[in-house]
Amino acid sequence: MTKQQNIINKINAKQDFTINLTENAKRYIVGVKNLFSGSNPSTQYDNIYKDIMNPDKDFDSVGGWLDKDSMIYFVDYSMQLNNLSDALELAKQHNELAIWDSIENKEIRTTQF
Repeated sequence: MTKQQNIINKINAKQDFTINLTENAKRYIVGVKNLFSGSNPSTQYDNIYKDIMNPDKDFDSVGGWLDKDSMIYFVDYSMQLNNLSDALELAKQHNELAIWDSIENKEIRTTQF
């Protein structure tokens, strides 16, 4: 299965996921470009394919997550950082509700800080 098909399958199932598009995975994952927010993410498949194949992309991962409070599914391009303070600052700049800690496998709400 290709990386693109894996991404599409996860989005279609509305799974929480992050797929690293580079070799350098880091601890904190911060959404920097929202592709979709709502209940039917399949409408964004073409944008996802186009952006993943773009050699000048300014993100290093793509992911999806379901906000269990609102039941809205988000698909974002993300940046990965190792420093929590930097990750939280980047999240606030992009009005993100949360970041993902890939070591602890947990969501960190930006409203906690």
